Amino acid sequence: MTPRTKPRGHPAKQDPDIDRLFRTMRATVELVRDLDGRLSPDAMVHLRASALGMMTAYAEIAGLPAPIQILGEQQ
Repeated sequence: MTPRTKPRGHPAKQDPDIDRLFRTMRATVELVRDLDGRLSPDAMVHLRASALGMMTAYAEIAGLPAPIQILGEQQ
């Protein structure tokens, strides 16, 4: 009988959909950084809201604190 392998990493990252969410979230956050100053203020609000929405979804799935809670603690 072969021994069972121990699961590696966070369980949320083992799901391909969650991995895709993480990669998309990270790319969106990088776009917010890279496009700052190149878009109108209104478009930047929408782009930041998109990134925040993905961060909130990932935090819920991964069992992390919500980004809004973290931002509230820093102010």
